[in-house]
Amino acid sequence: MSFRARVAVLVALVVAIAVACVAGSFLYLARGQAVESIDSKLRLRASAVIQLSEKFGRLREFDRRMFGDYAPDDVLLQVFDDNRRIWASNVEPLPILPENLLVAQRKISSRISTTEIAGYRMRVLTLPLRTPGRAAMVARPMDEVDAQLAGLWRMSIQIFVIGVAGSGLIGFVVAGRVVRPVRRLTEAATRVAETQNVDQPIDIKRDDEFGQLASSFNEMLGALSISREQQHRLVTDASHELRTPITSLRTNLEYMQRNSSIEEDERRLILDDVLFELDELTGLVTELVDLATDQHHMGEAECIELDELVDAVVQRHRRRTSYNIVYTATSSQIIAAPALVERAVSNMVDNALKWNPPDSSVQVRVENGSVRVSDNGPGIPVEEHEQVFERFYRTEGARSLPGSGLGLSIVRHVAESFGGQARIIDDGQPGTTIELSFPPVG
Repeated sequence: MSFRARVAVLVALVVAIAVACVAGSFLYLARGQAVESIDSKLRLRASAVIQLSEKFGRLREFDRRMFGDYAPDDVLLQVFDDNRRIWASNVEPLPILPENLLVAQRKISSRISTTEIAGYRMRVLTLPLRTPGRAAMVARPMDEVDAQLAGLWRMSIQIFVIGVAGSGLIGFVVAGRVVRPVRRLTEAATRVAETQNVDQPIDIKRDDEFGQLASSFNEMLGALSISREQQHRLVTDASHELRTPITSLRTNLEYMQRNSSIEEDERRLILDDVLFELDELTGLVTELVDLATDQHHMGEAECIELDELVDAVVQRHRRRTSYNIVYTATSSQIIAAPALVERAVSNMVDNALKWNPPDSSVQVRVENGSVRVSDNGPGIPVEEHEQVFERFYRTEGARSLPGSGLGLSIVRHVAESFGGQARIIDDGQPGTTIELSFPPVG
């Protein structure tokens, strides 16, 4: 069943319940008022009978006058005693039940009930008379009330059917208008899946939840478009960067293949060049994989001691190189994936060691959720402070040095993955200071 049909059925069901409750309550109240009207008339007639019994003391005169000018013609009257003897009646004798005898015996003050007599529903009121052991029964048929209630019942059924059918039709029409934006979103999503074209935002201008859903859908398409553009640029740039070492490797290997007799010194130079290009190619592929790998593949984010992690990275670089690395830190905790943060800090230290003069030291400092790495190299021009964090971007002085141009882009990628940032600090000092910061814990 479609959503539109479900809404229509739901609306019809709600209206059906509401109409049934209203109709049931109305019929209940109408029946109560009708019965109360009959009971009032019965009490009025019974009051007249009691007055007649008080006015005419002798029973014979009471009997004669009771069914003369004073006899009411809209009710049935009967006088009986506690021995079931009927003393007077203007109709066929009414059945005397044990409850009626209790009234004549003065055990209960009065009794009113609905009784079926000779196939007719009757409302019967029993009251005691002044004469001991006697009581009067005043009855009235309920045909009129039953006919009125039957008419109201038929009218309620008609209203119920018309209301449910009408509400179902209205619900179906309204649901069609309600689901129209959803249908357009579905068509847009299907179109994107079929054509792979994410540059076709859906045009829905509304201020309600559907408008917000359409806006979120368009934002998703925009993010997908940016992601595809970045992916295309990454593939293009990577292919360009990969082509250089591969071309150099191919050239050297073809030269060695064509020349069977190569001097040992020349052969050693060619092999050194091949190994250098292989190292460059390996580093480039490794950084490409790190950049393209989803952060969840490197472990879940957790609370880590940033100062201890950076200390381990600094110790590892001290063992690998002869440079002096000065490390200062204060206790600092962040929420991130340890493997990613370790790779980012390692890239920062590698970048500083590459530019730092051999006779000076590299400064590494950790405080309040941030890592600052400073070198004493030539520095980076202010206009290139943001460009160095782009993929494959290399400054003019770095193009002749080893590297892929991906190190700092990985640093920024890690920072933004956990709500932090990566930037170059312009403190007016010689060299370059790069800061990697995360929101501190607490």
